[in-house]
Amino acid sequence: MKGKWKWIVIVLVAIVVIGSLAGGSDSDEPKKTGEISSSGTTKSTGTSSKKSKKKNKFHVGDIVETPDLKITFISAKKYKCKNQFMQPKKGHIYYRMEFEFENKGDSDQTISSMVSWNCYADGYAADAAYAVADDDINATISPGNKATGAVYYEIPKNSKKITLEFETNFWSQDKIVFVSKNK
Repeated sequence: MKGKWKWIVIVLVAIVVIGSLAGGSDSDEPKKTGEISSSGTTKSTGTSSKKSKKKNKFHVGDIVETPDLKITFISAKKYKCKNQFMQPKKGHIYYRMEFEFENKGDSDQTISSMVSWNCYADGYAADAAYAVADDDINATISPGNKATGAVYYEIPKNSKKITLEFETNFWSQDKIVFVSKNK
């Protein structure tokens, strides 16, 4: 009888271990941990996390944390390019979204305006606008360091809702969704 109980315990432990590995962890989910107040100071909002995709949407002023990055959504607004040869097509505008990234992990993190981003204007894919300004976010950030920069997209002038997705994990395709309104 002792041998039978030993195997039952081993099987139960194996099921719990496999289940926890397959189920993932809330600690991998992006969490809103603060926001920038109108005076420019940071307020903490705690570290509550929800698994729902709806809860994975963040707005200007929000501070979001993943296991390796702390991301501050600084601003989102129309952008007027000064270069007369780099103008949006008729009926469109350039839209600029600025971020600060802090590497809180233990290995280098690469952030590039050319990869890991998708933008949608009222649900339609928007084209990236490269080289319209000189502050694109393109950096390899060492642990404990920060980088600030922007991504630019060409959107229809009358778009109401701008959604920007940042892929935090290539393999699992986990994304953080930043939402803005075109004013």
